Amino acid sequence: MALPEHTSTHLRSLLFSRDQELIDLVGEVLKTLNIDVSHCCVAQEAVRKLTSTKFDAIIVDNADAPGAVAVLSAAKSLPSCEQSIGIVLAVSLSSIGLAEGARSHMVVYRPLSANRLLNGIKSALRLRNEGENAREFERASINIPVTVRGAGLEQTLAFLTNVGAGGAALNVGPSVPSSFIQTIEFCLPGTNENLKTSVELAWRDVQGRMGVRFTSMSTSFSDGLQKWLTTQPASHRASKADA
Repeated sequence: MALPEHTSTHLRSLLFSRDQELIDLVGEVLKTLNIDVSHCCVAQEAVRKLTSTKFDAIIVDNADAPGAVAVLSAAKSLPSCEQSIGIVLAVSLSSIGLAEGARSHMVVYRPLSANRLLNGIKSALRLRNEGENAREFERASINIPVTVRGAGLEQTLAFLTNVGAGGAALNVGPSVPSSFIQTIEFCLPGTNENLKTSVELAWRDVQGRMGVRFTSMSTSFSDGLQKWLTTQPASHRASKADA
């Protein structure tokens, strides 16, 4: 699919992966962001590059878990990587533990698409105060309570920080297991109707902020959300973070 064009100061990234399809996808996405990429399929080679070159982003494919751990552990110990963004391309929801242990900032979950990867990288950049944001959907900044529910999870109160027609950004805190979150429910400012929908996790950082995509939306949910979005002034339109 065609990706939007973006302009940004050139940044440098290191990608560790053995999956050629994923390598091609990441390369395409990084190109739209004007981020140069250096690819390694062997962990030792990636570590050598980290010791000799400063990278703004370190992206690891957790399909090779031992290699990903080795690369991120090396990055954690190197002063030159202190300001680097760490991004884990995760094969399972448990990969958040890898990110927490290696000073990584973002986990982007499979199945990976161009837009999901793009939004995850842009969100990581935002969280590190770098670059601009690309929006797949019109979004509005917001700060309201949201009820989070899921299998094995007691009803939990979190906060909705921005919302769009296709997804939202939440702050649930680091203690809530992301694998359990299945539905969210909230009431938009100026309305009386509770909106409830099922969600799937798109990305999460180690501080407990996450992006979710709405799934199985009812007509009432979709219509109510879209109506509210169209009434928001331009000053409330979000320019940061996508689900």
